[in-house]
Amino acid sequence: MTGTSHHRQERLRREAEAELRDRLLPSWHNRVLQRFAVEHDNGWYALLNQFAPGTPAERPDAVLVGPQGVLVVLLRDAAPGWEDTRKAFVWTAELLAGASTEAGAVTETVARAVVVHPADHRGRTGHSGEHLAITEAELDRVLRDGERLLEPAEVRTIARHLASRTFDLTPLGWHPQHIPQQRGPGRTSGAGLFEVRDLRRERMERALERPFRDWRIFLDDTQLGAVRRSHSGPARITGPAGTGKTVLALHRLAYLARRKPGRLLFTTHLRTLPLIAAEQFRSLAPHLVQRIEFTHLHAWARDFLDQRGRAADVDEQQVDQAFEAVWQRAELTAPLRAFRASRSYWKDEVDRVIKGRGIGALEAYRTVPRKGRGRPLPSELRARVWQFYCEYERELSERNAFDHNDVLKRALCELDRHPLPRQYAAVVVDEVQDLTLIGLRLVHAISGDGPDQLLLVGDGQQQVYPGGWRLSEAGISLQGRGEVLRRNYRNRSAIVQHAGELDAINRFDDLDGGPTTTLRTALPVLRGGHVVHWAGEDQEAALVAALRELDDDTDTAVLTRTNGAAQHWDRVLREAGFPVRSLDRWNGRTSGPIHVGTVHRAKGTEFRAVFLPDERPQSHGHRDELEAVDRHRLVACTRARDHLWIATLTR
Repeated sequence: MTGTSHHRQERLRREAEAELRDRLLPSWHNRVLQRFAVEHDNGWYALLNQFAPGTPAERPDAVLVGPQGVLVVLLRDAAPGWEDTRKAFVWTAELLAGASTEAGAVTETVARAVVVHPADHRGRTGHSGEHLAITEAELDRVLRDGERLLEPAEVRTIARHLASRTFDLTPLGWHPQHIPQQRGPGRTSGAGLFEVRDLRRERMERALERPFRDWRIFLDDTQLGAVRRSHSGPARITGPAGTGKTVLALHRLAYLARRKPGRLLFTTHLRTLPLIAAEQFRSLAPHLVQRIEFTHLHAWARDFLDQRGRAADVDEQQVDQAFEAVWQRAELTAPLRAFRASRSYWKDEVDRVIKGRGIGALEAYRTVPRKGRGRPLPSELRARVWQFYCEYERELSERNAFDHNDVLKRALCELDRHPLPRQYAAVVVDEVQDLTLIGLRLVHAISGDGPDQLLLVGDGQQQVYPGGWRLSEAGISLQGRGEVLRRNYRNRSAIVQHAGELDAINRFDDLDGGPTTTLRTALPVLRGGHVVHWAGEDQEAALVAALRELDDDTDTAVLTRTNGAAQHWDRVLREAGFPVRSLDRWNGRTSGPIHVGTVHRAKGTEFRAVFLPDERPQSHGHRDELEAVDRHRLVACTRARDHLWIATLTR
């Protein structure tokens, strides 16, 4: 430390000592607050509660704004109750609402509660889920260590904003009038609305310059209302691909975690998406991640049944053998093969229509709607399918095996018998359009109908599994509660235009009278982008060459429709010398290798560049198969932010 720096910090300490002299604070409070004031030299702005040392229990003793974010500080000899910590945070978060910097509106994810104890404290310290507890000897943990969240200009703007919002907080060691006024939205002259739009675009362009993982949690100012809105019952977020549905849901999870006690649940039908969402949330609010349970629904049901002593593990090999044993009975399957020869079609009929809807009798199956399943199924053929299903169930029973539908159904029955002893504070279901009806009923049973308890997130154009249902069939009523997002933040305009030309039918956004949205109705906010259409005979050489031409091949993916194609391209790229990571084993944590995997595994992801090799369709031209190909292609295209490469084999 230079002599000049030492003298400056000593001057700051003495000025703070003079400001605090008449407050009759405990000596250790004085030491901590003086340290806060000294940190002004390192970019921190401290605000002291006017009532200290008689600060109300549910208010912070101080608020600090600096490079590591906004610290809601409680000075306590003993651990405070969680209610007090939460109320102090919420009080500060409400003051933050409305703060706006050149980078955009400030969200409360930059804030966290910190409880500071005296140096001789012998109680528990560390993260509690509600706050971080440290002693005065550990102040460097929050003042020096940790990720930089705010730029100096943002720090100054937020500090000035807090000082102006309430008389309860007074600056300690600095004066708001000495901070240059930041130019904010609407303070331009002349062009008015057009300049506001340009300012919003500039903010997004600045966000694009940050690391790619930061872009993946970017929240536009216009979405803050949806994050903070209160719902009297189940609600939903819908909108075309790229409109920020998952990001908004994660911000809302952080918002609710600060206002409700207990754990929260993020779940979906997909196995890999919760891992990626957990990593996004860790970047967004690392101090809250232990409060959120990220898991796919089948894993939740399996673990729940294990805890209840009713284990129901799925042996995929046994399940496949049970189905195959019935499929090989010619006398039973001949009528089915004559109608549709595809084994997978009838597997989906059993999994997604009969068992996925929880149908328990032939008469119910005769009348159930089969949206998206192609040609209508005559009544006499439905009877044959029902017989097939009954034989499949018998084969499972003889093997003492369960399939995935059985696990969900057993969990639902167990919840009906004995509900959860402690309810989740909130449940978020992403990619809801891919759940079965039984899965939807299960998440409803987990969450209940209370205020802000259940949030459904999805888009019918991105459905990658067959089947369909209406919310009313699961006993869920939205009554207008929800948000329809229409601005595309993920994809540059050229990619949105190409993807919007795909005829991907939306079968879910008209749930119970809700609005229908498609990618064609989305407004892209990012300009430019590159869509390359390649046609030829040697796509392996062409794709490898195109990858080598990229300026930056990090955050790049090669996406396929089938597992076999993914394995093929994994091998091709490794032989060409590229580092490769399978999407099956990616948790969203690191960039670098080129990602290879199926469209199913790519749900919930985004990349700078996406490559789509041609796969000769195995379809026979059935309408439902062609619709599925278009929806899969739309999902794959909209994973790309900047660059999209599409191959067409000509031989």
